[in-house]
Amino acid sequence: MAEEANLKECSVFLVHYVPDPVRGEYLNIGMFLYSPEENYLGCLFTDDFRRVRRFHPQADLDFLRELQQDFEQQIDEHSEELQSYLDWMERSFSNLVQISPARTCLLRDPAAEMQSLFDRYVGARIEGPLPLDTRVRVKQRLRLSLVRAGVWEHLERSIPAARWTQPGDPFAFDFGYRPLEVAGKPNGHIKLIHALSLKRDVEMAKVLVYTLDHVRRSEPTELTAVVEGLAVPGDEVAILSQNILQEGGIAIQPVAFANEYAQSIRQELVL
Repeated sequence: MAEEANLKECSVFLVHYVPDPVRGEYLNIGMFLYSPEENYLGCLFTDDFRRVRRFHPQADLDFLRELQQDFEQQIDEHSEELQSYLDWMERSFSNLVQISPARTCLLRDPAAEMQSLFDRYVGARIEGPLPLDTRVRVKQRLRLSLVRAGVWEHLERSIPAARWTQPGDPFAFDFGYRPLEVAGKPNGHIKLIHALSLKRDVEMAKVLVYTLDHVRRSEPTELTAVVEGLAVPGDEVAILSQNILQEGGIAIQPVAFANEYAQSIRQELVL
C-alpha cells in the first residue's frame, strides 16, 4: 500500500509521423509525458533518422531534427498552463505530425522513468538520454525540484527586469522570493534565480551581471544562476561564462543539486 501511495498517475502521448494522412500509416517518433501532480510535461524525440528514412525516403530530416528543441521551448513558454497546452496540441496536430490519445500509467518518478517509456513505445535513442546542456532543460529540471519541494506556488515567476532597469527592457528573471527572515530582520531582501547553460549562454551571463547591478542600486539582492554543471578544464566557453558570473557576484548552483537547493528555499520561506 505504501508503494502504491507513491505512484503518480501520468498521461503518455505518442507523437506520430504521418507523411500521407490519406493512407494513415505512421511511425512513432516522439513522446510527451504529463504528470499533473508534479505539474511536469516532458518530451522526447527520436534521433534514429535512418529508421525514419526507411519508413519515408522523402522525409524532411531537418524539420524532424528541430522538433525536440521546438517542443521544449513551447513547454517552457506554457509552463503556467500545461493542461491547456496539451488540450491545444491534441486539437491542432492532424497532418504531418499527430498526437495520439492519452495512455494512462502509474510512475514513481515521471521525469526519471520517461526514458524507459520512450524506449518501449518509440525505440532507443542512438545518442542515449538527452544531456542537461540547454537553458530550457536546466530550467525544467529546476522547476521540477521546486514543485516537489512545495515552494513553486510561493515563488514569483517571470520577474521583469524593467522594474529596476528601464521601461521596455525585455529581460525577466525566472524566479524570485523574499525570505521571511534574514540575519534576524523581517522582510528580507529579494533573492532571484535564473537558469542558463554555461556552455551555450555566455551572452546571457553578461546580461545577468548587467541587470543585477541595476537591481542592487535599488535594493540588496542575491542572484543564483542554476547551471548544467561547473566548468571543466578545457571548456573555454563554459569557463568564460562561469568567470563572468562569479566576477559579477552571482552564485552558481549546479542543477544536479537542485533538490537540495529547493529544500533550502523551503527553509528560508519557513514552509
